[in-house]
Amino acid sequence: MEDEDRLQRYTFEGYTVVTNFETYEEAEQFAAEKQGELIEVGFTDGSDNPTPNEEGKLMQDRRVFRVGLDPEYKVYYGHDEGFQDMAQDILEDMKRMEDDVLPEDWMADQNIATGDRIIIVKDGEINTVTTRERIKFLMRGNLYEIAVKVNH
Repeated sequence: MEDEDRLQRYTFEGYTVVTNFETYEEAEQFAAEKQGELIEVGFTDGSDNPTPNEEGKLMQDRRVFRVGLDPEYKVYYGHDEGFQDMAQDILEDMKRMEDDVLPEDWMADQNIATGDRIIIVKDGEINTVTTRERIKFLMRGNLYEIAVKVNH
């Protein structure tokens, strides 16, 4: 695997949990290379540390993460069809509201993987545009991620 720097590591007694994979295939490859086990974890109840949690049904859908929010919210993921068009519309609206004083174009930020971007809608209105990492701290959301458990 080329870019291991962006991966998040959580060390526990006897093992390490690795998260923040860009693709499901990348997680599978990492698990094979490190003789690790592919697992699902959750960052729930405001926790900064992952715990085993299969609520996201990530393996079933071969997804790297899913956000858990109250039912009134709709989440659009960076890999969803139409996401890029929606994101572009949001940026154009922001530019108009700011009278062309361009806010930082986070959509083009090289440090944010395309698949990490999410748009959250409530009552048909854009509530926020964020990333999977930030959702843990915004809106008391739960984050479910695919991870690799590597024994020490």
